[in-house]
Amino acid sequence: MAETLSSADYIFQQSKMHPTNASYPSTGLGNSLKTVASLIYSEINTKVYYVSLGSFDTHINQDNQQQRLFTEMNDAVKAFVKDLKQNNRFNDVLFFTFSEFGRRVAQNASNGTDHGTANNMFFISGGLKQKGLINEMPDLANLEEGDLKFKVDFKNAYATVLKKWLNADDRSILTKQYDYLNFI
Repeated sequence: MAETLSSADYIFQQSKMHPTNASYPSTGLGNSLKTVASLIYSEINTKVYYVSLGSFDTHINQDNQQQRLFTEMNDAVKAFVKDLKQNNRFNDVLFFTFSEFGRRVAQNASNGTDHGTANNMFFISGGLKQKGLINEMPDLANLEEGDLKFKVDFKNAYATVLKKWLNADDRSILTKQYDYLNFI
């Protein structure tokens, strides 16, 4: 516990030594990404930073909540990318979004959607080899019990990030060999 507290204090102090001067939205995600930018500029040699934005678990009255969440995400990511570009770090950083579950296609009786199977992943970086969509748009007329059929297994994306971006042993971490994608 003492080592954890010492490490947390060190990281906090380092982030304060190299604060970003960029303007970020005054939201939870905006503040988190501003802190991550400061940590990146502090050169503490951390390979992964994790922030979260919730809740996309929109079983009821989805429209307003998703509009608010996607606006918060858009504004914070836009500020983060602008900051990275202005500090010549955009090619060094991979911004990667994921969710623990997707949403169903059809709206339920409560003006929301229930848990589904497929979902989106966003990868943002100046260091990507392939830009744009990695796979074709989902076929809304070809569903499986009301759910989208995924085209790319998320584990292939994870394996790609682990191997090609983080230079980690993806097979050991994922306990199986997955196909690599070409976006990195």
